Amino acid sequence: MRARTLWAAAASTGILIGASAAARSAPGDADGFDLTEVKPGVYAAIARPGDDSTIGNAGFVVGSDAVLVVDSFATPAAAERLLARIRKTTPRPIRWLIDTHHHLDHWGGNSVFAKAGATVVAQENARTGMEARAKSSDVQDATDRARRAPALPTVTYREAMSIWLGDRRVDVFTKPGHTNGDSLVSVPDADVLFGGDLFQKSTVPNLADARIDAWIRTLDELAPRFPTATIVPGHGGVARPLDIRGLRDFLVTVRLAVARGLAEGKSGAALAEEVVPQLAPFRKWTWSEHLDGAVADAERQIRGTAANPTVPAVPTPAP
Repeated sequence: MRARTLWAAAASTGILIGASAAARSAPGDADGFDLTEVKPGVYAAIARPGDDSTIGNAGFVVGSDAVLVVDSFATPAAAERLLARIRKTTPRPIRWLIDTHHHLDHWGGNSVFAKAGATVVAQENARTGMEARAKSSDVQDATDRARRAPALPTVTYREAMSIWLGDRRVDVFTKPGHTNGDSLVSVPDADVLFGGDLFQKSTVPNLADARIDAWIRTLDELAPRFPTATIVPGHGGVARPLDIRGLRDFLVTVRLAVARGLAEGKSGAALAEEVVPQLAPFRKWTWSEHLDGAVADAERQIRGTAANPTVPAVPTPAP
């Protein structure tokens, strides 16, 4: 059950950054993530599989006068470790934190960066979902609520915005698919794209709040828009544009197989029994044990009974 809960939540410019060799790439056994400088001044913090404190990926961008962080992991403890790694990488102030969407594995550590002086930013629908999550009944105990009280965004946008880190521009924009408030973060001068959960590499995605058809269209649009980009996905390792095809193939396969099974009169467990064997190419993916959950989510969506995206299914991170 715990694995299912976690899955349901469920990341050359010439700029002087002062990075140490250890900060560029180091084993993440203690941190729960591996930190890699994917392009000069742009870092991917890739969550280690099975680590309950990180769950989703994060990252950060160093500009000439400030730092921007993308997502804050699932817990304050993991965010503190990321903050420490940033401090070892650069003395520049952390002024911005972008939350890519409302699932808690990507913003549970917000309070750490807010206390460090960052302004928290999200798409306006994501902020609505985050407010719902902060009030949700799954945080019952007062002590637990205080421990996990996350910082909500204080700046929201509707379609797109740009943030300047001195002489480095970062573009933030929304596209539909995984939720109703997904953000992507582009660093044009480095050709790096932080995809949030709109991009996941070799990972069975959470479809609870998704619109599968819209997601497929988004991938079809973004692949030619970023043909050479280095992609930091919401889950899985650092990716290239070709990896987008794998996620698209999964979404198309699930959508078609579920629709076919429904047309044959199957539903529920019988539908899963029919469809899951057709998903065999994805059994090596992370969280493949929850392919039946993806089938159930797709069935609800096609029937028009998908989960309300403002009441998110979220992980329950470890302390």
